[in-house]
Amino acid sequence: MSPKFLILLSVLLSGVAQVCLKQGLNRVRVRGRGQWRRICASLVSEGFVWLWGLCFVVATSLWLIGLQSVDLSYAYPLVSLGYVLVSVLAMIFFKEKVHRERWLAILVICAGVVLIAGS
Repeated sequence: MSPKFLILLSVLLSGVAQVCLKQGLNRVRVRGRGQWRRICASLVSEGFVWLWGLCFVVATSLWLIGLQSVDLSYAYPLVSLGYVLVSVLAMIFFKEKVHRERWLAILVICAGVVLIAGS
């Protein structure tokens, strides 16, 4: 696989990891003072939190492998694609509202990524 593809796959997995973490935390509903043990037990037993960890480890590994052959000045701005991905996934999975101002910011990010990818 090409190093640029590995970097993009890393960014994709990082975005998916954030959605998994949010889903896992949404499912942990322990409230009140002195509940640290119950919170930790709930987090450890939550599958989406484990999926987040797995995605994050794989994404980091791909990033490290891809970064060996790609300039950091090229690779790092591509991380901003994660903002786009997470916003879209949040709309789909969590029914979050993304207002016009955010879409405009996402468009600016995409334009920047296109300029960098073309260089």
